[in-house]
Amino acid sequence: MLSNKELLIIANLRENGRESLTLMSRKTAIPVSTLYERLKHYTGDVIKRHTCLLDFSKLGFHTRATFFLRVSREQRDQLQKILTNHKSVNSVYKLSHGFDFMAEGIFQELKDVNVFLDQVEKQVPLQDKQVYFIVDEIKEEEFLSCPEYLKLTEKKESI
Repeated sequence: MLSNKELLIIANLRENGRESLTLMSRKTAIPVSTLYERLKHYTGDVIKRHTCLLDFSKLGFHTRATFFLRVSREQRDQLQKILTNHKSVNSVYKLSHGFDFMAEGIFQELKDVNVFLDQVEKQVPLQDKQVYFIVDEIKEEEFLSCPEYLKLTEKKESI
C-alpha cells in the first residue's frame, strides 16, 4: 500500500499530469527533488503511460458501445487478438463468469457498430453477445484524482 504522501503525488498527477513539479511542490509541500524521484520510480510500474482524455464526439465519433462477448475456449485467443488490433476498440477486458471479454468501441455512426460486429462474427463464431450503447458520460477516470480529499483524510489519520 502506498503512503499518504505517495497517494497525494499520484492524485495530483491524475488531476493534471502536465502540471509542473514546482507548482505541484507548492501545492503538496513535497520537495521538487522528492517529486522527481517518485515520478521516476513510478514510471513504467505504477504509471503505465502518460495520456489525455478526449471528447470523442467533438472529433466526429458520436457512438460509443460496450460489448460483452463469449466464445468457445478454443477461440478466446483469436477473439482477443481481433479486439486488441481493431482500430475502433478503445479498451478490452478479460472477464470471469459468463462472458469472456468486455470491449469498448468508439464509432462515428451506429451503422459502424453493426459493421464491426459482422467483421468479428465472420472471423470468430460468438456463443453470446450483449451490446450496450453509452448514452452519456457521467464520470470517467476519477479514482485517485482528488488531492483535496486525500489531504482531508491525511489530517483525520494524524489526529
